Amino acid sequence: MTTPAVSAYGRVRGLIERWAGDRSLRVIAANTGWLVFDKLGRALVGLLVGAWVARHLGPSEYGTLAFVLAYIALFLPLANLSADQIVVRNVSQALASQEEILGSALALRLTLGVACWALAVAGVAVFDGDNGRLILLTAIVGGTLIFQAADVVDLWFQSQTQSRRTVAAKLVAYLTSNAIKVALILSEASVAAFAAVTALEGLLGALALAAAYRRFRTSRAWGLNRKTCADVARQASPLMLTGLAIMAYMRVDQILVKEVLGAHELGLYAAILPLSQFWQMLPMTIATSVAPFVARRRQADPEGYRRTIVLLMRLFFYAGVATTLATYAVSGWLVPTLFGDAYAPAVLALDVHVVSNVFCFLGLGASLWLVNEHRTASMLYATIAGGIASVALNLVLLPHIGLVGACLAAIAAQAVASFAAHAWLNPALMRLQLEAITFRRYRP
Repeated sequence: MTTPAVSAYGRVRGLIERWAGDRSLRVIAANTGWLVFDKLGRALVGLLVGAWVARHLGPSEYGTLAFVLAYIALFLPLANLSADQIVVRNVSQALASQEEILGSALALRLTLGVACWALAVAGVAVFDGDNGRLILLTAIVGGTLIFQAADVVDLWFQSQTQSRRTVAAKLVAYLTSNAIKVALILSEASVAAFAAVTALEGLLGALALAAAYRRFRTSRAWGLNRKTCADVARQASPLMLTGLAIMAYMRVDQILVKEVLGAHELGLYAAILPLSQFWQMLPMTIATSVAPFVARRRQADPEGYRRTIVLLMRLFFYAGVATTLATYAVSGWLVPTLFGDAYAPAVLALDVHVVSNVFCFLGLGASLWLVNEHRTASMLYATIAGGIASVALNLVLLPHIGLVGACLAAIAAQAVASFAAHAWLNPALMRLQLEAITFRRYRP
């Protein structure tokens, strides 16, 4: 008679044998491993060095730097097209025109990067013209909007499941920039020096990717095709607006915190955000790595594609729950240990803000379905709804309950954009999300 233990052993063995015999799964696992290694290493180094920078600058100066970074981030979705998944999908499927797609994406991102840099500096000059220091910091940090164009090389590597090449290139740039930050801390440098390192990291990353590409090129030189540019821009336009809305509700809280509560409170808030968002790299990395596989599976096996989407969303959702509980368990010790006693008042804000990860993780899984079903326009509407919720709640709550209000607004924004809005926009997706959460299939 077969015992439960033997039966379980047989199922596990069967899964292992299936994995070992499926080359595509092995490639995805290896690619994901490289990406996780990169993201985890970068996140750990960034968290530790960032905490040291926060200690060195103090909440007020750190809040000023955080404001500039948040402001520049608002332009990033426009500068980088917000079309990574679309470019990877097109390059994976259209083998004959890979070079035109990549070349066109590079030209678009470079042009938009320069335009966004000029617009960002002009915006500060208009609204804060008497603050020359803030204009200077914006001009320095804004250089990252131009250097991000080189990330098109990373999209080529992603489409070929060669992300380890990006890992090596960007890790060198990242470690170098953080080593410079440590040197600046030891030399008691000003906030402008740390802004310059942010731009330097973007430049070093671009140079490292160019060197990596020389070792793994496309079969032909990249080309520029106006029709391809127009097609990429057309497909990306909803995603750019969506990305802008995402950045609005992810970063506008920092801008509003500074305007309503001041730079000191923003310094406290900005310090806990990396702790809250630390584990978001896991679903983001997995989604990036499996995107080509999911795109191909939709064409070959629709039912298998559906099961894959549900499995990924289930994995992401419960990972969000687990990381939220883990963060809550250590927050009271972690914040003062990393940042110092001056940042201890931010512990409660971290405990509340980390809950937003549950909905953020679920939304990252849903984005794979939206891209492959060509429903990216609905992402825009859902994100706008989340952005409206974020702005409205921040304006109402910040004056009354301070930083906790910003954290509650972040939870609401993620819940609306990643889940609630799909009840109206994409009922089929919401059924898949409910199936992922409840382990029960919901039919229309």
